[in-house]
Amino acid sequence: MRLFPEPNVNPDEMSIDSLAYLGDAVFNLYAKLYILADVKVTDLHRRSNKYVSRQGQSKLLKSISHLLDEKEKNVVQRGINSKGARKHGNDRLYMESTGFEALIGYLYLTNKKRLSEILKFGFESFE
Repeated sequence: MRLFPEPNVNPDEMSIDSLAYLGDAVFNLYAKLYILADVKVTDLHRRSNKYVSRQGQSKLLKSISHLLDEKEKNVVQRGINSKGARKHGNDRLYMESTGFEALIGYLYLTNKKRLSEILKFGFESFE
């Protein structure tokens, strides 16, 4: 039995805010698993916030942007321009983090191997 069921959805038919919502959850879990091995329990929250904050996600997006194909870039741009991102006014970091989360949600549904490759590169270049 799989821990996470395979969603029966077409990501191309989902709203971009739904993809960002999913991407937020996926990325939070990934970031926590990434730091778990080499961080004291007392530092886990602080360290994971470095990645999952809007500043961290914006920085990760910039570090991986040259790796993205046209479809992935389009998903990011849709996330940046989404209603959810615009609720925070002209906060560029928030808009970019929403674009990043939309990409993570999209890749989780379409290509988990690609998602792993991109996140691995992003985390390695973050430090």
